[in-house]
Amino acid sequence: MKDISEKVSYLQGLSEGLNIREGSPQGKIISGILSVLDEMADGIKDIKEEYEELKDYMETIDDDLMELEEEWLSEDRSFIQTRCPKCGEQLHFESDILDDDDSIEIICPNCDEVVFVHEGCFDFEPSLDDDDIGSKVSVTENISPS
Repeated sequence: MKDISEKVSYLQGLSEGLNIREGSPQGKIISGILSVLDEMADGIKDIKEEYEELKDYMETIDDDLMELEEEWLSEDRSFIQTRCPKCGEQLHFESDILDDDDSIEIICPNCDEVVFVHEGCFDFEPSLDDDDIGSKVSVTENISPS
């Protein structure tokens, strides 16, 4: 199949060969139609080029995403699976967060409902070295009135 631009050029040449005058009413219409067809052919050509660029870009993104998925799935991970009680959305999260000492809430991305809460441990008591204890005692003694 010929390119649209070539077909429009052929029609323009054909109209010139048939001696269609732009001064006649029919000549004005045919000339206007051919001019619009020429602009449409250029627009379609531009759209086609942009489509091809976008297609190549999307293929690149798809390849990069596939590499990331393979990398992600190749690592040893265990997941917790749960369902949102409000909307029923299926959620997955890494079980490693249960080992974290911080308080963590898992929120449903669909309805913003809190689905899972891990309270963590906030009862952390720092151990003091003998040097730390001595410096605290001396600071306390300096603050006390004599």
